[in-house]
Amino acid sequence: MPYSLDYIYGAISPTFTVFHEDGRLDDDGQRRFVDFLLQDNAISAYFVRSGMGLMYTFSMEDTLQIARNMCAHLKGIRPVLVGCSGIWDRNYDKRPDPDLYLQQGIKLGNETLEMGAAAAVYTIPEALVPKEGQSHQDLIETYFTTLCAQVNGPVMVYQPPGTRKEYEIAPEVLRRLTALPNFVAGKFSTSEGYYAYELQRAVRGCDFRYIVGNETMLYIGVMLGSRACIGQGAIINPQMLNALVDRYLTGNHAGVLAAQDAINNLLKPNIHAVEFLKRYATEKGFDTPLYSRSQKTNPYASDRAAMTEGEYQNFKKLYELEMQAFR
Repeated sequence: MPYSLDYIYGAISPTFTVFHEDGRLDDDGQRRFVDFLLQDNAISAYFVRSGMGLMYTFSMEDTLQIARNMCAHLKGIRPVLVGCSGIWDRNYDKRPDPDLYLQQGIKLGNETLEMGAAAAVYTIPEALVPKEGQSHQDLIETYFTTLCAQVNGPVMVYQPPGTRKEYEIAPEVLRRLTALPNFVAGKFSTSEGYYAYELQRAVRGCDFRYIVGNETMLYIGVMLGSRACIGQGAIINPQMLNALVDRYLTGNHAGVLAAQDAINNLLKPNIHAVEFLKRYATEKGFDTPLYSRSQKTNPYASDRAAMTEGEYQNFKKLYELEMQAFR
């Protein structure tokens, strides 16, 4: 494998985006928030313009701005992965021009890699519609083949939560794509056991790193060969994810289950994870504004209700209790 991918281990943060009140990116706030995350030395890499970072609200300029900010801030400290798909808000009624979308992705990939990003990350191309006579799987394979030919560095695939069934990558397509020298890794957000098994079976023995995209599946993922996860827990409670992987590799299977139990316990309340962690960071001395961007004009998206004080305090109590065994 021509690229160093040793950092793809344990928790990779789906980094939350920090905004000003008017919706602009807050560079200073972003750095403070990441400094809060760096304290515990538990996150192996930082994925910006991520799903939990409101990637569908980003412009070209936003993407380059956050990449420039984070690549400089984390240089020599941790790798930065950048979401580089073309611009689309995930409104299926208003898809972008396909050629423009592709060219935007190529431009963002090359420019962010030049800034020092470790990899350019691209979502499954739900923004595109198959041409006449072309299947969805043909579309996916052609899209990533074209990207990999024109992006000058490591490319990762990201299949987000809620990907429409017809756009879910087929195992055989994923395996063929692994033959491309710079198609190096992928995050797959699925909780479907059979599908996850077949994807990981397809890449068995390939120069490709499978990243679990739903931490409820991490115990299964490590058994099938994965060593990393990008999910809510990878930024909220990364120590638990790291412990699970470490324990599996040392044969501590009871410890694996204990870690997975704790991971699941923090997911059960279904809290507003972004707001919780920003509030918690501020409480710990790293001022992180709670401003966000609304997606309510998109019929396929919605805004999350703010946490009540009671919800925040109740989850904080659970969080600190569960984390005690992993600090």
